[in-house]
Amino acid sequence: MEHTYGIEQGGNYMEQGRLITLLRDLTEPDRVLLERRMVDGWDYATIAFHLGIPRAELVERIRRIRTGLRRKAKALGAGDTRFNLAAPMTV
Repeated sequence: MEHTYGIEQGGNYMEQGRLITLLRDLTEPDRVLLERRMVDGWDYATIAFHLGIPRAELVERIRRIRTGLRRKAKALGAGDTRFNLAAPMTV
């Protein structure tokens, strides 16, 4: 049983490494946008207000970022990766 636990932990570590690689390759403005959404838990309206852009433009930008991240994740061998920007992350 402990052996399986170690394998699962290793798998999580590998996935975290892939995610870090993907996020590192983002532009600074895109990283800040995702940080506001995922880490700080801001909603789209708040982010759009602080960036001074229309909400619709923000939603399109996030869609492009997510699509790009999925493509890169697939290229790194992460399979079908989902980036849930609806729920904030805790750090």
